[in-house]
Amino acid sequence: MDIQDGTSSQIAQERTLREGLEQLEESITKIMLVTDEDGKLVGTCTDGDFRRAIIRGAELNDTIGSIANRSPFVIESGALIDVDSELLQRDIDYAPVVDKEGRLLGLVGQKHLPRTSDKVSPIVLMAGGLGRRLMPLTENCPKPLLALGDKPMLEHIILRFKEQGFRRFHISIGYLGHMIEDYFGDGDHLGVQISYLREDKRLGTGGALSLLPENMAMPFIVMNGDLLTDMDFDDLISTHVKTGAAATMCIREHRTNIAFGVVENEGNRYVETKEKPTLTHHINAGIYCISREALRVVPTEKFYDMPTMFSDLIEGKYDCSVHLMRDTWIDIGSPAEFEAAQSRFKSAKAEEK
Repeated sequence: MDIQDGTSSQIAQERTLREGLEQLEESITKIMLVTDEDGKLVGTCTDGDFRRAIIRGAELNDTIGSIANRSPFVIESGALIDVDSELLQRDIDYAPVVDKEGRLLGLVGQKHLPRTSDKVSPIVLMAGGLGRRLMPLTENCPKPLLALGDKPMLEHIILRFKEQGFRRFHISIGYLGHMIEDYFGDGDHLGVQISYLREDKRLGTGGALSLLPENMAMPFIVMNGDLLTDMDFDDLISTHVKTGAAATMCIREHRTNIAFGVVENEGNRYVETKEKPTLTHHINAGIYCISREALRVVPTEKFYDMPTMFSDLIEGKYDCSVHLMRDTWIDIGSPAEFEAAQSRFKSAKAEEK
C-alpha cells in the first residue's frame, strides 16, 4: 500500500469553515482530513460537505469538526485489501489511512491517477439521450453504441481521450443505458476507468452533473456522447484555468448563406442591399470545462441544461468564458450526419490498407 503524505489535506477539528475552504482550494486531493488534538481521524470534508453545511445555515466561523463526515471509508494500515478496487467500487479517488489507534497516517489514491498533472481531470460523457432523430436505428440500440467502422462511436470518443492521456471517465446513461454499461463495464479492457451516472429520469446535461461524486478532481471536461473531434483537450483545460472561469463553453464558427438580397434600412429609409451574404455566428459545440464553483448552481433531481447553467452563473456574478475551436468536429445528430460519419470512417479504413 503506497501511503501518500496527507499533511496538506490535514486540518484540526477546531479550525473554522473559512480556514478549511481556503485549505481545500490549495489541496490537490480536494478532501480535508479532520483530526483531533491526538492526531486521530475525526472525519473528512469535501466541497460537498461544505456546501450542504452552508445551505443548512452553518457560519464560516463554525468549526470544521461540526460539519465533518464522521463515517468515511477508512483503510487501516496493513489491511489485506485491494485498495485500487475498493476505491473504484466506491467511486472515490482517495481514502485516509489510519493505524490501529485511529491516528492519521496519510492518504492512498487509485494507482492510475497522476498526482501533479492536468491529466487527473475526469471526463464526463453524456450518453443518456433518446436518439429520436436517428430512429429507427436507435429503437433497440442507444445512439452512442451505433457503430462507426468497427467500433461504437462512444468507444472512438473514449480512445481519443485516452490517446491524450485521460484515463478517468464518468458516463451519464438513461435510455437503454444497461447496454452501454454491459459493453464498456469498468473500462479495464480499454485501459481506462469508467463509472456511471444513472439517470432515473431525464436530467439534461447540466442536471446530470448533480450525480457526480462530491470529491471529484477539478476542473473536468463535459462532452456530448455523439461528438467526434480531434481537438486538444489539454489546451481547453489550460485556457479555462488561465481565465479563472467557473465554466468554459467551446464554440465554433457557423456560416449561413442567405439566398436573397438582404436589405438594410432605417425606418422607411433605404440604406443598401447586400446580395446573398454569408452570415457568421458562433454556435455551442457541446464541449465544456467546468470548475467546482459552477456546481453550486446545479439543482438535484431536476432537468437542467447547460445554457441555463451559464445564465445562472452569470446572474450569480461568476465568470464564464468561451473557447473557440477550429478542429475537426462532427455532431452525429441526424441520419445524414451519421451516414457522412460512416463514409468518413470507411474512407479512412481504405486509406490504411
